[in-house]
Amino acid sequence: MSLLLGTLVLALLGGLGALLLGFAERRYSADDNTVVALINQRLPQTQCAQCGYPGCRPYAEAVAKGEAINKCPPGGAALVQNLANLLGRETVPLDPACGPSHPPRVAVIREAECIGCTLCIAACPVDAIVGAPQLLHSVISADCTGCDLCLEPCPVDCIDMLPVAAQVITPLRLPRIQQDALDLVQYACIHCGLCEPACPRDLAPQALFWHRQEPERLQALNLNNCIECRLCDRVCPSNIPLTAAFQSAKQHQRQLDSQARHASQARARFEQHEQRLSQAQAKIRSRPSKGAAQSLIDALRKDKL
Repeated sequence: MSLLLGTLVLALLGGLGALLLGFAERRYSADDNTVVALINQRLPQTQCAQCGYPGCRPYAEAVAKGEAINKCPPGGAALVQNLANLLGRETVPLDPACGPSHPPRVAVIREAECIGCTLCIAACPVDAIVGAPQLLHSVISADCTGCDLCLEPCPVDCIDMLPVAAQVITPLRLPRIQQDALDLVQYACIHCGLCEPACPRDLAPQALFWHRQEPERLQALNLNNCIECRLCDRVCPSNIPLTAAFQSAKQHQRQLDSQARHASQARARFEQHEQRLSQAQAKIRSRPSKGAAQSLIDALRKDKL
């Protein structure tokens, strides 16, 4: 009897453990859709198809299934490193078969040469070109992703890809408070920690300075809470322009945020573009064929007779 009872108890415990393991697997395992979304968020959303896939989302799905992470020239080496960190893969050079990596560019139509053929409008994946048949076309620079897909179909070769002017970060280099403006000799950080108790926002200026080139780390250290009061500059014995470094890091973060917003807007326009094409194709497929239409007309004529 005791043996039977023990067997039942063990069976119940085993079943309970299996249920818990199954729940944990469903609850905590990596969701494929979530991984695809994280990869897609990191892609530049140019929709250029240089990776061999018809858009950034299909490439993200392929990468989640094991495709190489080095097939996106617009993203460059920075994207490869980002995806490697996300997926735990090895960093590799860009695949030269996918084309060279260019700085950000936008399409510009030489308006005097445009013949209004609308072929570039149909080729643009993010609807950044406006115009009408036999009329002048123009590119909305703010919406252009620089995908180059409008170049090939243009019959008169009137489209140029021009580089986007890079924003130059020029942080202030202010002298320390109550110090001669000419005495700006800077020394290396000696890890004294005097800047931390001087900060009125309870930040860690020393750590912020060390990680000033790491945007994700700066967010965790609450860089945006810095009010640029320059009290950390005042107490630094090495005369390090801490506030200027923080200003530069903030400007860089704003640029990254702007690029992320632009990519998100481009992704939304591409999805709307694809949805509109899908609906148009569905309408075309739903139309009766020429033979079916003629049969319908003949049947109606017979009914009238």
